[in-house]
Amino acid sequence: MAVCAVAAFVFTSCIFDAPGDRFYRTLWRSSEFPLGPFSVDKLTLEFLCGQSISIEAEDTTSGTPVKTVRYGTYENDGETAVLEGLTISLQGREITFMEARRNGDTLDLLWRTEDQDFTTVMHRRSSYD
Repeated sequence: MAVCAVAAFVFTSCIFDAPGDRFYRTLWRSSEFPLGPFSVDKLTLEFLCGQSISIEAEDTTSGTPVKTVRYGTYENDGETAVLEGLTISLQGREITFMEARRNGDTLDLLWRTEDQDFTTVMHRRSSYD
C-alpha cells in the first residue's frame, strides 16, 4: 500500500527536472517598459510543470495595483519556447505572446497586438520579490 502511495506521488509530482527543457521551472521579469505602449510596470513570466506557463502583468500607475494573470502552454526547442494560448487583454487590446528565446539569464519575449509585433527583454529571477 505504501509503495502505491509513493508511486502516485512520484508520477504526479513535478520535483524532477525535465530533460533537455532549458525553460522548466524558471522565472523571468521585466520592469523597463515591459509592454511598450501599454500601462504595465512589471511583467513576470513563469515556466511551470507539465509545460504550462503563466504571465502576470502589473500596473500600479492608477494608485490601485491591477494584476492580470493568464496561463498557457509551451513547447521547447532548445533555446526557444513556442507559446500556445497565452493572451491577455489590456486597455481594450488583445496581446498574444508567441515565443521566448533564451540566452543564458536573458530572455527575449516575442508578442503581438492585432497590428504590430514587439519584443520584451526579461531577466531570470531566482525568487519572487
